[in-house]
Amino acid sequence: MPVCLVIQSQVVSGAVGLGASAPVLWGAGVEVWPLPTVTLSGHAAMPGVSGRRQGAADIAALHRGLAAGGQLSRIDAVLSGYLPDAGVAGAVADLVTDIRAARPDMVYLCDPVLGDKGRFYLPEDLVPVFRARLLPLARIATPNMDELGWLSCGAGAGAAQLGPEVVHVTSVESSGGLGIETHAGGSPALATGPKVPHHVHGAGDAVAALLLAAHLSGRAPQDAAAEVVHRIAALVEAARIAGRDTLEPRDLVACGAALVKA
Repeated sequence: MPVCLVIQSQVVSGAVGLGASAPVLWGAGVEVWPLPTVTLSGHAAMPGVSGRRQGAADIAALHRGLAAGGQLSRIDAVLSGYLPDAGVAGAVADLVTDIRAARPDMVYLCDPVLGDKGRFYLPEDLVPVFRARLLPLARIATPNMDELGWLSCGAGAGAAQLGPEVVHVTSVESSGGLGIETHAGGSPALATGPKVPHHVHGAGDAVAALLLAAHLSGRAPQDAAAEVVHRIAALVEAARIAGRDTLEPRDLVACGAALVKA
């Protein structure tokens, strides 16, 4: 069973951050090592949400402990998502660099969480850390359209110049629905699935985990995107019918399992 270090937010209530990605990966037969960057009572839009952030020193301490225990060489993949500030992002880059030194074949998926709908909801000083340190380490990146623009200063050829071998641009609106545009050498490929008229928190975290699970199972990038757009639409539709604003964890486990069996 491959091991994936997942560096994301953690919430007590709701399938957001680790609550979305971990069920997908476990369902896909991937052992999850969780490293929370923040621990909150719920997603950011939940009334009265409270909790605490990990600082750069906390990440560095966990890094030292993993290294001292000889655990870095056991890590087959890393997924990073919500990073609360530039200091934490730098500490994560140090950790990923050392994992790569111990495991040169390690797969790193960087989900450069910054914001969407034209608005940053994390500090803008994360942008240079992503550009200079995290994206050059990644094999796969999953920016949305806004994040692609902020990170590459433009779209189109900018995705190919972002750094990773594979860039999946998520939440691409088209006349046919909502899709993922994949840049993996050659011309970009757009995979489109139905757009479900319902907003759920954590959908982007689930998409990143599904794309990583597909890669670890040997899917070609374009094939992975084509499958994921339909699977995430089905998950959002199930949440809409159930009246949920986050995805159902048991559905995420089942989705991960079905993905690798397809």
